[in-house]
Amino acid sequence: MMNCEYTSCDWVTSGIHFFHNRVRFCCYEYLHSPNENIIITDYKGEKIDYEKFFEIKHRYRELAKSGNIHPNCKNCIYLSSANWSDDDYFDHFTFNYWSNCNSKCIYCYTKNLSEKDKRQYYEVYPIIKDMSKKGLLRATPRNCVVFGGGEPTILKEFDKLVDLFIQEGFNNIRVNSSGIKYSKTLEKGLKNNSVSLVISPDCGSKDTYLKIKRVNCFDKVWDNIREYAKKQGNENNLKVKYILLPEINDNKEEIDKWFDMVLKSGVKSVSVSVEQEWYAKHHPDFPKYIYDSLHYICDKADSLKLNMEVYCEAISVLELEK
Repeated sequence: MMNCEYTSCDWVTSGIHFFHNRVRFCCYEYLHSPNENIIITDYKGEKIDYEKFFEIKHRYRELAKSGNIHPNCKNCIYLSSANWSDDDYFDHFTFNYWSNCNSKCIYCYTKNLSEKDKRQYYEVYPIIKDMSKKGLLRATPRNCVVFGGGEPTILKEFDKLVDLFIQEGFNNIRVNSSGIKYSKTLEKGLKNNSVSLVISPDCGSKDTYLKIKRVNCFDKVWDNIREYAKKQGNENNLKVKYILLPEINDNKEEIDKWFDMVLKSGVKSVSVSVEQEWYAKHHPDFPKYIYDSLHYICDKADSLKLNMEVYCEAISVLELEK
């Protein structure tokens, strides 16, 4: 294994993103849509041509080694200077290959799909198992597995996928969940510090929850959050998220109610973001109240001594303010 220092990111060098109809190596496609980052189109779970996959990564790698950044990566907040390996392997995974869910969030990308179109599109477990057999699965110190979707806990492969990654030594498995279904697999991962769970109620009141989620599960979600909080092995393993939705939950009253629920649940870590579709539509001209709301959340979390994680959309907004 040969290492060389240059500017790149984990997703370009050793990442893969399974979306419902394509495979790519950049998982932040909503920020831009470079076709070259899409390795396979019309994907339905077929075997992956790893030689072709890594060939495109090599182009990005060689360009970075020469001191240049690929146009598709310009200004990305995930770029960093590090000693990157020349080996071909995968240690970063994003799974978004299903859309079935137990919530009906108004900001979900599936909101315009019919119920019959919300489904698991293919099976990915055989692909990951094949990577393992071929020695392409590597739990590096920077490893990261992200479950988005859809709701992960109702995905039929979820339990065995998480178990496989844990067996392979992955200890940074990030799961984004509605929190509606309590999962023993997540409970186990929280206990042994291999899973980081993010639940996004986005509010602190039943009325606003129903408006955003369009299911009557406010109490159930916060009950499950309390149970997960009791089981976590580290206070950073469980995060409660607030996605800012302009004109819905971007007011101090709702934010304060959310903080009250967080404190009552025993959670010690929170995160904040800005709704992606709205972010993409308004970038870079954001109204002042969005900056004010983000600052209010971050400052209050700090005053309450809560660990705070700021998502890339929110980071980008705050960077523009400087």
